[in-house]
Amino acid sequence: MLLVYNKQEDESSPSDPPFLLLIIEDCFIELCDENRIGKDFTFVINFKSTGRSFYFAADNFKSLGQWVSLLTITPIDYIKLSKQSFLEQIEQTQKKEGKE
Repeated sequence: MLLVYNKQEDESSPSDPPFLLLIIEDCFIELCDENRIGKDFTFVINFKSTGRSFYFAADNFKSLGQWVSLLTITPIDYIKLSKQSFLEQIEQTQKKEGKE
């Protein structure tokens, strides 16, 4: 999930709730032309099912790389964790059936 806020706030001030919540699945992330939104270091999240696109700009090239890396690796990690959980559930079910 990606929570999007209107502005960056420091940790000591109370924060407003996010104005947008994006569930990062069924999408692809790609770098985009800076001229598209008039900012440097931009990327876009394109959702396949809805056709909607969300454009973002990072502060610098290093930050851009971190954003894209996190947004593309996180779904893979989630799939691995889901698979592990599923395999554990199968193992537990098999153990219960063996006792009965």
